Amino acid sequence: MKPTFQFDIGTLLAAEMLICLVFGLVLLFVASRFRYVRGIRQIASGFLLAFLGMLFLLLRAHMPLVLNVVVSNELMFGTNLLIYSGIGGLLGFRPRFRLPVSAAIAAMFALIYFTVAHNRIDTRIVVIGATECIMKWNLVVDLLRHRDRSLAARLLTACLMLWAVSNILRSIATFLRGTPSSIFEYNTIQACFIGIGIFSACGMGIFCMVFVSRQVTASVERSARRDALTGALNRRGIEELLTVEVERSLRSRTPLSLVMIDIDHFKAFNDAGGHAAGDDILRSIAAAIMKNLRPFDACGRLGGDEFLVLIPGSDAPDTAIICSRILREVEAIPPHPTAGIAPTISIGFTEADTFDTTSDILARADRALYAAKHQGRNCAQMEFAPLRANELSSL
Repeated sequence: MKPTFQFDIGTLLAAEMLICLVFGLVLLFVASRFRYVRGIRQIASGFLLAFLGMLFLLLRAHMPLVLNVVVSNELMFGTNLLIYSGIGGLLGFRPRFRLPVSAAIAAMFALIYFTVAHNRIDTRIVVIGATECIMKWNLVVDLLRHRDRSLAARLLTACLMLWAVSNILRSIATFLRGTPSSIFEYNTIQACFIGIGIFSACGMGIFCMVFVSRQVTASVERSARRDALTGALNRRGIEELLTVEVERSLRSRTPLSLVMIDIDHFKAFNDAGGHAAGDDILRSIAAAIMKNLRPFDACGRLGGDEFLVLIPGSDAPDTAIICSRILREVEAIPPHPTAGIAPTISIGFTEADTFDTTSDILARADRALYAAKHQGRNCAQMEFAPLRANELSSL
């Protein structure tokens, strides 16, 4: 007799269950460390829910059949919904839940009917396969529509498509070759289907980890460019952005304005109310500045009590209006309760010139700021770019 090599169904299910548990716990740990990254917790919960669903399936002999069938499969449907929601959070698209949730609810009633009224294993397999297919194709469609064309996104899409197709083939093969008397009875169709499930679960876990690591890296990089106290960009972040915006302005010949802001007599707040009062004032000033900026403008803290604001697409008259709004916003800040004085600011601004380097435009804005200080503070001053030799010759 020729020996054959095969795993029993229970072993395959246990292997898939262990894979889901490992990915779920790892992602849950990552979610606890990086709470600001959207989607990780949902994906982790999805894998853990899959673990529970397969655990219920393995305990089929120890509970009523209808309870086991409904609970184990609804947990698996919940897995699909959570992972769908998590991937949407990671990649930045809005999940469409109407179709998958409706399919899960309809499947629940169908499973109850074909377990209690008519105990039909083959029909239950078709119901489960169709529902799983609808849920996975729903995610596949969103991934194909999404702008992410990375290798990880394409491979995740391929895993989902393979898993969805395997559900269809399993349903067809069940009708053609019949159903086993028990879910744990060895059957080539069952073994192949669970094997594909193991492969796809590994693929989904790995590619979700790739998405998570990418988002975590991006968030860490953004954090490295943010001032923790005020929420504005830090010196590194605003200077890097300044270089980019100056190059873009020169290339596209669009205006760019630079605004330097300094808090008047900032030391008085630290002396009167301690560093806590100084921190409060810095936060209030930063909030007042950013409140009057557009989404594509940028505010950065250069250090101490000095801020740099980039306003792309804005010429000098428009920038003067923005500076007036910021001055009024700061004037509305009440006196600090500990220091007993209200803050004011001095503003210097300039518009980028065709021949400017970043050093030129920074120096000009800085001189405008000192001019505002000499004017008595709590005001805005502008310095124009100097006329170049070729411009003078054309006059």
